[in-house]
Amino acid sequence: MQFHFTTLDWLILATYVAAVSTIGSLFYRKGASAADFFLGGRAMKALPVAISLVAADMSAITYMGTPAWSFRFNLELFWVNLSYLAAIPVVMYVFLPFYMRLKLYTGYEYLERRFDLKTRLMASGLFLLMRGSHIAITIYAPSIVLSLLTGEPLYVCVLIMGVFTTIYTTLGGMKAVIWTDVMQFTVLISGMMAVFWLALSRIPGGLDTVYHVAGHAGKLHFWNFSFDPDQLSAFWPAIFGGGAMVLSTLGTDQAYLQRYFSTSSLKEGQRSILMDGLIALPVVFLLYVLGDVLYVFYHFHPSHLKGLSNTGALLPFFVLREVGGAFAGLVIASIFASSMAVMSAGINALTTVTTVDFYKRWLRPGHDDAHYVRVGRMGTVGWGALCTVGALFADRLGPLMNAYNKVNAFLGGPVLGIFLLGMLSKRAKGTPSIIGGVVALAVVAVLNWTTHISFFYHALIGVLITFAVGYVLSLRGPAPPPEKLRGLVLGQGELEGEE
Repeated sequence: MQFHFTTLDWLILATYVAAVSTIGSLFYRKGASAADFFLGGRAMKALPVAISLVAADMSAITYMGTPAWSFRFNLELFWVNLSYLAAIPVVMYVFLPFYMRLKLYTGYEYLERRFDLKTRLMASGLFLLMRGSHIAITIYAPSIVLSLLTGEPLYVCVLIMGVFTTIYTTLGGMKAVIWTDVMQFTVLISGMMAVFWLALSRIPGGLDTVYHVAGHAGKLHFWNFSFDPDQLSAFWPAIFGGGAMVLSTLGTDQAYLQRYFSTSSLKEGQRSILMDGLIALPVVFLLYVLGDVLYVFYHFHPSHLKGLSNTGALLPFFVLREVGGAFAGLVIASIFASSMAVMSAGINALTTVTTVDFYKRWLRPGHDDAHYVRVGRMGTVGWGALCTVGALFADRLGPLMNAYNKVNAFLGGPVLGIFLLGMLSKRAKGTPSIIGGVVALAVVAVLNWTTHISFFYHALIGVLITFAVGYVLSLRGPAPPPEKLRGLVLGQGELEGEE
């Protein structure tokens, strides 16, 4: 199956990619300090950071995968997103005060202050695996669309996607990431609303018809209180397992933390997290509803589905077959916008962790800012190349909707457990926390290989085992001295010299 854009469509897409690359590159500063390059000078306001936070999770995986999921199934999985409502206050009032007080570049610096270097490096390494896999999937998703449009091999499309985003991220650093995210999120929303309106306008009776037809087909089903652990979208794994996964992402993932750290104060950082939830939840819900709208459209026009070999490509398939023209160019550009935003932020975070946690702290300490900025730019190129190659294998993780969630649930639980041990327990120590994380990874791996339990439970199980094993093992031997815990454990006062 192959489609062709008109000259106008290609002009829209090419103009968009060129504009993003150019605007991102404008933030290049030859003498930029490490704080400028990695954290935007710690001077960003809440609103652009909040939009960037939404964009960090709104890749083509979400943009294409969410409507495809509700088209095939129902709305039950939205409970995972609703768990944001519980996670956001915890991040705002437990995690963020620790981070902002310490003036960190990465969240994993906190773990060294609280525990030791090896704990910091373990958490940093797990983050590199998680976010690296996320970027690979992020590149893969829009490359499917580009391959569909051009008939070019998938690897060619992957290279195009990876190269352009890596260029402006390398040059502009965090400011380029945040401001291009704002631009790209605007394009994404415009494309989403265009598809929603165009599909709905072609359904007799509009939303009322969607409600009745989709409801009769079970597509609007929202409540599933089954206790069967194998049911992926039941309420319990979505809320408790999904909640643990969301808390791990918002509270310990450097791609998010780095945006918080770029704000000018704790209050601005907290506002950005709150605004993130207020923006993200309605947008994701509309994407679920869009899947129902498309289901009803094809209910009336079943022959129009002929040629759709992969439900994950439902959104671009509809645009190309049913819309065409300039709207098609806008929507395809919005798919690219979603993934370029996530990719740029992810690569920047990967580079920061590699430079700060490994290179600066472990391999080559003591150099000036200019040296570490140069290393950061080289690291951006390296991670861009590595993730681009990884994208060629992303299809092995299954449906787009849950591909990254599987990785996040597996690795994110132990990382969250280690952070919670540090922040909540005065007894916790580094080596026992690491052992707890390793035991949790082993248990979750066995569950994954030998059972069909919902992978959302993997995150919750990982947190609980890490915390329990780490705490029990930490009871052996003397507790850490109180002066070492000052300002690093909840309720243990502030660091010396801080108010």
